[in-house]
Amino acid sequence: MATWRFHGGLIWKENGFKENTSIDIQVLNAEDREIYLSESSLLVPGLIDFHCHIWAPGASVGVTDTEYISSGVIGSVDAGTFGYDGWENADRLWQNSPMEIRSWLSVLPEGLTIHPNPNPTKPEDISVERLIETASLAGNRLYGFKVRLGQIDAKTDRGLLEVARNAAEKSGLKMMVHLTGSSLSIDEVVEILRPGDVLTHPYHGQKGHVLDEHGKVSAAFKQAVDRGLLLDVGQGSKHFSWKVFQQAALKEGIKPNFISSDIVRNTWKKPPVNDMSYIVSRFIAGGLTKEEVFSSVLDNACRFMGLELDYVNRILVLEADHSETQYLDSEGDGITGHIQYNPSIHINHGRVIFSHELN
Repeated sequence: MATWRFHGGLIWKENGFKENTSIDIQVLNAEDREIYLSESSLLVPGLIDFHCHIWAPGASVGVTDTEYISSGVIGSVDAGTFGYDGWENADRLWQNSPMEIRSWLSVLPEGLTIHPNPNPTKPEDISVERLIETASLAGNRLYGFKVRLGQIDAKTDRGLLEVARNAAEKSGLKMMVHLTGSSLSIDEVVEILRPGDVLTHPYHGQKGHVLDEHGKVSAAFKQAVDRGLLLDVGQGSKHFSWKVFQQAALKEGIKPNFISSDIVRNTWKKPPVNDMSYIVSRFIAGGLTKEEVFSSVLDNACRFMGLELDYVNRILVLEADHSETQYLDSEGDGITGHIQYNPSIHINHGRVIFSHELN
């Protein structure tokens, strides 16, 4: 066993970055090494992606855990790739992953294993009993029930929300609701949600957005957030607008609890999603502080997931690139940033995953 000693840089501790004098980590697959970091380098115990889609047999939409780990992600939450027809088999695979994987259960029995899905299961054909039974076998690996609005019509959306609310109430679990494309007003959607539930894609600019007729944040939406509704960015390729985020939500103090990717196979390593270090960078460029972004990605996500991350077995080094970068949204609009963090060293479970040459 060897020791890698990291000197310098800023290290994430106690909800913020502090100057790093030195920190040691034991590695199993390399020789001893002394590493000197620039003052702008960041050391974190890895990145958490609160909303993504992870591969398992039958889900071609997903990205493999090996790929996630290769980008510095050590924990993730699958956002309803599977329903009760396939979740148990997927979870059995995920439990053996070197990455910490938790999930939401799609209320659709097929989940996203058919995507796009021209004929999703109708709400009246979904078994609440099977939703509850699946959840009862999951322990702390399943947080609740994922609803994807906007696939058919308003009646279908109402039916799916009612199914999920029923299952959540009977099981004592939560709901996650995909907002983009819904024919329902945001006021109607948040009426069925409870404190601790998660609204994902709240910053998109398409049908089913969170703004009122005056282009301001809906009063009902803001009240739901004040009561404890949690907001998940869920970047994706179609679910984010800089105008909604910067010119409406941030002005009203509506900041995300979780900053996440909603990565799928077609968006992996491609803007505007790319990977989690890119997502982190774009929201620092977009108006949040470095501390707000990493608190979301690390502290908030770990608290929700029930994880404790430390530097005993894991470390990720992010190197700052201050060259000009364009960060586009789903509407074709962009902002110019001068920060992009790139992973340079990643150690997970005592093994060096990668170690790129430092500048």
